[in-house]
Amino acid sequence: MGTFEAMGAADRKFWSSFVRQTEIDRTVRALNDPATYGVTVIGPWGVGKTTLARAVEKTLAPTTHIERLFGSSAEALISYGPLSMLMARLPANALETPTGVIRGIDELIRADAAGRDVLLIVDDLPGLDFLTVGVMMHLVLGGTAKVLVMARDSADLPEDLVWLAKDGQLGEIRLDHFSVAEVGELIAKATGTFVSQTAVTALHEASNGIPLVLQALFREQVVKGSIVKHLGGWVVKDAINLDSTSAMAEIVSSRLSREDAAVRLGVEKMSLLGNAPLQVAISALGQETLWQLEERGFVEISVEGRHRAFLAEQYVGDIVRSGLTPKRMAELFAQIALTVDQELESLDGRETMSLATWTLDAGMVLDPRVALAAALSALRNFDPVLAIRCATQIPTDNPLWVKSVQARSAAYQLLADYRGAVAVLDAVPATVISQLPFEEFGAWVLACTRALLWVEGGLPRIQELLAGAEERLVDENGRGQDTTKKLGLTLLNLARFEYQIHGGEFSAVIPELEAAINEGESEYRLNCECLLVPALAAVGRELDAIALAKRIETDAAALGMTPLFSDYARNGKAIAQIWSGQWIDCVAMLQDEIEGLQRPVPYRGGLIELNLGLAHAFAGRGAEAVQVLMSAAAQLEARNSDHALGLAYAALAFCHAQVNNEQDARGWLELAESVPWPTLWTNQAMLNFFTHLALRWLDDPRATEQLHLAALVDIDKGRFAMASMSLFAATIQASDKDYALLEEVSLRRQGPMAALNVLLARSCRTSDAEKALEAAHIAETLKLDAVESRCAVLALDFARDAGRNSVARLASQRLDRLQKNLPKLPFQPQSAGVKLTQREIQVAKLAKRGLGNRAIADRIGVSVRTVEGHLYQLYSKLGITTRHELAEDQDF
Repeated sequence: MGTFEAMGAADRKFWSSFVRQTEIDRTVRALNDPATYGVTVIGPWGVGKTTLARAVEKTLAPTTHIERLFGSSAEALISYGPLSMLMARLPANALETPTGVIRGIDELIRADAAGRDVLLIVDDLPGLDFLTVGVMMHLVLGGTAKVLVMARDSADLPEDLVWLAKDGQLGEIRLDHFSVAEVGELIAKATGTFVSQTAVTALHEASNGIPLVLQALFREQVVKGSIVKHLGGWVVKDAINLDSTSAMAEIVSSRLSREDAAVRLGVEKMSLLGNAPLQVAISALGQETLWQLEERGFVEISVEGRHRAFLAEQYVGDIVRSGLTPKRMAELFAQIALTVDQELESLDGRETMSLATWTLDAGMVLDPRVALAAALSALRNFDPVLAIRCATQIPTDNPLWVKSVQARSAAYQLLADYRGAVAVLDAVPATVISQLPFEEFGAWVLACTRALLWVEGGLPRIQELLAGAEERLVDENGRGQDTTKKLGLTLLNLARFEYQIHGGEFSAVIPELEAAINEGESEYRLNCECLLVPALAAVGRELDAIALAKRIETDAAALGMTPLFSDYARNGKAIAQIWSGQWIDCVAMLQDEIEGLQRPVPYRGGLIELNLGLAHAFAGRGAEAVQVLMSAAAQLEARNSDHALGLAYAALAFCHAQVNNEQDARGWLELAESVPWPTLWTNQAMLNFFTHLALRWLDDPRATEQLHLAALVDIDKGRFAMASMSLFAATIQASDKDYALLEEVSLRRQGPMAALNVLLARSCRTSDAEKALEAAHIAETLKLDAVESRCAVLALDFARDAGRNSVARLASQRLDRLQKNLPKLPFQPQSAGVKLTQREIQVAKLAKRGLGNRAIADRIGVSVRTVEGHLYQLYSKLGITTRHELAEDQDF
């Protein structure tokens, strides 16, 4: 049985009423209030006014007689039209005068009510004629009935009702579209399945949060397979696209059928124009039609910055546009092409994309200049499918063809088809490449480098490529011989810088990047700064990285450009925030980024949600991390962007290991080993870190050593941030030498986490309870509960050993508070006077899991007799005699 068949009638009803129950209750209370004449429900089309009215009607039906009046969308209103059913029952003499009609209808309704309360439900104002309004007001003011009125705007209410509202005698309920959060909550509760943040964003944007549209949209996209249930949650597999065969087409058709021909034609044109400069829209549609579309709620006009006109509900444009035949598109194109051609130079990126889309949909050929501009804009807006459509329009004999091939390669990279990205570049003949001008040759080398970074065997090819390019672009003195060579050389530099950043050679590249930033022109400088952000984060300059990323955002906005390497700045800022302990800021930034995604989202959402999950995982919040990481993994399984799927699996393994779920943790670790290894150093480092961390929680005796060895490698390379984190994880119980190394490395970092590491290392070397408490306080401010518990446990143990009762009491109080937030403290203080070795703790944990002596010996690589000896020491120190007491009464 499918998802929707299994939902049942109760769940289907739930879709309609969710998040409106509060408003339903408020409406019923207002109608039952003797001080009011009724209630008005105000809200835009599709927001659920009629659904609310039906729910209220059902609630009141046992004690109330209901009469429904429906307004008309026709320009010429028929007298008493909404009352036609009642009018047909009146005697002929009652129809002779308005007074007779009022009295006759009053008597009919009272007779039908048979002593019950009466409620008039009036839908779709302002479509009531004045005579019907007169009858309604008589019934209300005369005490025969109360009224429930639905309208899109307060201005649509009859003047008499407006005065009642001003006097407080008419209640008002305002409904709005669902927020992003409400969309996610609705779908999760209606289907019993969590929804990825990117799926929520995509559905909210596509439906505008309109309840009626959202329900139809979600059901349809699940049937189409654009939204799939995978790894326990709803995720976006493909872009959400609507067409004229959609079930939602009936909604759009019904709505447009009530509009006049000018409005329908205006919607058709706006569906092609998309997001257009206001002057273009006015020229194409006419000012009067555009204002009419705005008044009817079809078009919105931005009031900030550059004035634009666009369809208020994107799904309307999608469906209308897909329903146009090529012939009809060509007709509309002929009507508005002149206007667009005149304004072509003023179009921005998204407007150029709209122009290209409807030109291609109409079966016409794009001008190569427009095709390339649209392809590049599509890449900046994460729409690789449109980029490929546009780039393939440029013929091989056109001077722009090589640039179009580079655009196609970049599009394939967005699709995570890295072999395809290399293949389209390899297909360009060497004779063509050799004849490229120096600057275009530099761009070609950069495009090839970017593609080769992600494929097996690509790194040696990059070294060969860069060496050959340098021979062509650099003279004997190491400088470009002319201006065009210098431009080509700057692009070659960017290719080399990215190659070094990708491979983790940060210490070598940072001086060159900083020098380039001081010397280069604005675009080159911005791109170098973008590459510098993750480098600064990796070498321990996390705060510098965050500050630089913010400056890049400001400068890029001021210059009106999107740097080629903006992803490096964005991701570098995220990891700098996470690694420095400022994970809350990172979560807020990523959630804003998800909510700001434009359609289509499948090509970026998985990576953003991965970062979001990593932020929670680094913070030790496994429960929150698991759901987000599952969503990220599901999306990355469909499209393994940046080869980051293994990292998602490793982080999931760590989260499960934290709660002693060994089976799932090992399952995720196996999956992490089964997928392609990431080529990006940052992803490699975090994958290794989470893998070793998971194994450490699973009491693998090699994990601590592996963390320590990884730290030594990173120290040698100057990557102090990851080295510090590895040492922090490896020093749960360590020697003074290990703590000294943690302190030394952490002193070379920036940010609150570095300060915490230094305090913890010093407290362990000197058994200083106050320093451990100071470290715990930093962790508390960062909301790192697991880290805080580790520091508080150390403070308690050190204070007890030193007889510092007051300090011990403070540490104990901190642990008592943490126990309310954590299901189980990851670190436990030693029993008074009892000190266990690291090996004894390891044996105790495995024994508690039910492993026999032989299994424990095999796990930790010692003899059975050695395990027996450790257990003997454990029992003696803890004052117990059986494994049952160990399992029931002891925490480790």
